[in-house]
Amino acid sequence: MKTRRICVTCLVVVSLFAAAAAFAALMYHSETTIPLPAPGEKTTLVRLEYRARFVASIDSVTLRPTSEPGADPVVTEWVFTGSNTDGQAHRVEIVVRLLDETGKQIGVYSTPRVLPPGAHSIEIPLAVKVPADVWRSAKKARIFADWRS
Repeated sequence: MKTRRICVTCLVVVSLFAAAAAFAALMYHSETTIPLPAPGEKTTLVRLEYRARFVASIDSVTLRPTSEPGADPVVTEWVFTGSNTDGQAHRVEIVVRLLDETGKQIGVYSTPRVLPPGAHSIEIPLAVKVPADVWRSAKKARIFADWRS
């Protein structure tokens, strides 16, 4: 009985450490929702930042279509610009969720990147390939920035 109690105690302690490690991996989550940007136009993003004694941020996005009009699938590059006032690099995963007019998610795309120390207006490309009918249905984009360090 004593051995079983020790095993259960050890299992609980290990589980708590595992849960703490899982939550510690994500330092900060930020998000914003914007209308689907017009191709070639720079769209300013707000609230996609990690603030401490520094500011690491995703500042804007520009859509650069790479497929011909009417193509299926629609291939486009989302080019984000990021900045980092800190003296150390920060890892971020940028996630774009395409939403239809009702707000339903119809596509999701992501890219992990590193913002180097002192970066200013660094380009972060995200290439996406979207079926034409999904692209026509997309009205908004919910953009997440998950800061890992």
